[in-house]
Amino acid sequence: MRRLLGTRLYGSAGSLAIALIGVALLLHIEAPAEVADTLDQVSIGLVALAIVPALVFGLARAWRYAILLGPQARSRPGTLVAVSLAGWSISLVLPGVVGEAAFIWLARTRLAVPVMRAAGAVFLARLFDAASLLLIALSTAAVAGVRLPGVVLPLAAFLAGAVLAALIALLWASPRRTVLGILSRVPRGLSLAQRTGEALEELSRTHHLGGLIAATALARCATALLYFSLFSALGEPVTLWQVWFALSIRTLLLAVPIQGFGGFGTTQLWWTGALTLLGFPIEEAAGAALAVHVLDLAVSLPAGLAGWAVLLLRPSGRTVSEPGPGELSAMESLPQTGGWLPR
Repeated sequence: MRRLLGTRLYGSAGSLAIALIGVALLLHIEAPAEVADTLDQVSIGLVALAIVPALVFGLARAWRYAILLGPQARSRPGTLVAVSLAGWSISLVLPGVVGEAAFIWLARTRLAVPVMRAAGAVFLARLFDAASLLLIALSTAAVAGVRLPGVVLPLAAFLAGAVLAALIALLWASPRRTVLGILSRVPRGLSLAQRTGEALEELSRTHHLGGLIAATALARCATALLYFSLFSALGEPVTLWQVWFALSIRTLLLAVPIQGFGGFGTTQLWWTGALTLLGFPIEEAAGAALAVHVLDLAVSLPAGLAGWAVLLLRPSGRTVSEPGPGELSAMESLPQTGGWLPR
């Protein structure tokens, strides 16, 4: 596990360089003094108000993992919330899927959840995120006053349909049996298919599926309110629908396998592109993108670090052996780079 986490961290130097280049580009578009002036005039009250949806997002994320990780994790709700917040904080700071790797490690060491189950939970959470973000982007575009280029709308609809089809194939009995039947014919795939089938059978029960949808919807609403508060604190004239559309585009672009350290550089580029779709001039979009990211870290990072504080103060209470090669392969199958929709 330590070897795997170390491998994930090798790309941090490159991501730091990407962050520096991206921020330099944005500051070339928007003067540093103007960005600093924008931050000086921010509404502290609205920034403080944004803490509430940030915490709601963290709890919604924990709720979804409580369903995905199974009864063993649900038996320790306090630790589960702390693990979820801690993994979120890593995703905010470190590039790639280091946050997911840290979450899987914490789920195993603090909740005694098998690596295969934790890795599967992360994968399913990503599918739910991708489907919800694509649907939000499509449904809010018209309300936000955005005219998508002709090729974008059918492409987004196709991607949304593909993600939904993948979820149906995994969570509905008939297509799941077909997929697992193919997997069982692969060398050493029979055991994996059996364990995966048991977990998916549990998740496909109506109350679990409804909980996953509700938790994902709550997380999406919470982040929309979070960023609406932050943009309002900056004095940007945007509606909730416009923020929700721009947020969905920005978060989908976090799947691009090139991300800056701490989200700097690339995240601002994604925000800038999304805001220009709303009609923002490029200079104003670049300044708002950098300012809102700084405020986002100021609000969200302390909430994530609170999870680490709880874990450090609370002993694990159980001894867990190191994962074997089969379990490590589940983590190694995660993409090596990219933000992969942290929220």
